Amino acid sequence: MLSATEIREQCIVFDGGSEDTPCILPPNGVNWRCIRVGMEISIEDEVDPQVGLTSSRINDALPFIRVPRAMALVIIGDCDLHKIISALDAYLKLKRSYRSDRRRIFSDQPGERIKFCCAGIQVSRNSKKVHDHAPFMENLSQHHWNAITWIMRSAEMCFETINDHQVISQIHHAKKQVPFKTMTTPLSVGGSTFRYYGSMAIGCNVFLPCHTDQDFTMSIVQAFLRGVNKYDVDDAIVVYFCFPTLGVSIPLRPGDYLFFNPLIPHCVSSRCKHTQDVLLVTMYLKTAVVGLNNNDIDLTQAQARLVSLFHSQNEHC
Repeated sequence: MLSATEIREQCIVFDGGSEDTPCILPPNGVNWRCIRVGMEISIEDEVDPQVGLTSSRINDALPFIRVPRAMALVIIGDCDLHKIISALDAYLKLKRSYRSDRRRIFSDQPGERIKFCCAGIQVSRNSKKVHDHAPFMENLSQHHWNAITWIMRSAEMCFETINDHQVISQIHHAKKQVPFKTMTTPLSVGGSTFRYYGSMAIGCNVFLPCHTDQDFTMSIVQAFLRGVNKYDVDDAIVVYFCFPTLGVSIPLRPGDYLFFNPLIPHCVSSRCKHTQDVLLVTMYLKTAVVGLNNNDIDLTQAQARLVSLFHSQNEHC
C-alpha cells in the first residue's frame, strides 16, 4: 500500500504483464517507479459471475464497484462488437490528445504513437464557458455515433442499477439546481443525449501514472478487446485498474464495467499480453462542468438556501 505523499512525489506506474511479457520501460527522460501488479499491490477478484466486487466504504462511499460479470455479458450480448471496435478506432483517428506531466499517458511499445482521445463536454481554458463538444467530433459518421451512443447509454443503465441511492440522488438533485450540460452527439437534435456523463476518453494499449481527477460523481471504465466477436465468463484478464493507497488492483476482463471514485488515487496498468489490443473507455463528469465554469453567475434563491444550509451544517460539525 502506497501513501498519498509517495504518489504525489513520484511517477508511479503499474506493470500488468504476465511472466512471458517483457517489463515495461520508461521513455527517454522519464523517471518512474514501476510496480508489477501482485507484488507490492494485491489482486482482488471475484470469480462467481453472479457476484460483483467492491470494498469497504471510505467517507460513507464505496471506492469502486465492479459490475457482476454475468450482468456485463448480458449487456454486451446485445451489441455488435465489431461495430463497437470500429467506432472506437474511428474515434482514435480523429485527434491525438495530450495530458499534463502528472497524468501523462504511456504506451508499452516505445516509439509507437500513443492512441488516446477525449471527447464530449469541454471546459474552456480561455473563457468562462463550457463547450458542447470539440469540433473534431463532427467528423465522426452516423453509424459510428450510433455505436458510441450504445456504449454511453449502456453505462448509464449500469449507473442507475448498481450505484448507491445517494450517488444517483446527488447528481439528480444537482441537475435540478444547476442546468449543467452532459455529453451530446453533434448529430443529435433537441439537447443532451445522455443523463449523467459529460465526456468519454478512449485509449488503446496505454497506461497511466497514479493520479486523482476532479470529477463530480463515480466515473466508469470499460474494457474491450480487438479481434474477438464474443466475450465469455472465463475470459482472461486484459488489464488491471489499481488503487495504490488502498493496496488493491482490480482485474478487468473484456466487457467488464468498473465504477470508481475518481478522488481516490488510481491508475490503469499496462496490458497483460502484448499480443492483444486492449481498448479502454472511461466515462466521467467534470466538477467544473457542473459548476458551469463560472463563479460570477448569481445564485438563484434555491441555490442560496442550499449554500446557507450547507454552512449551517458545517458549523455544527
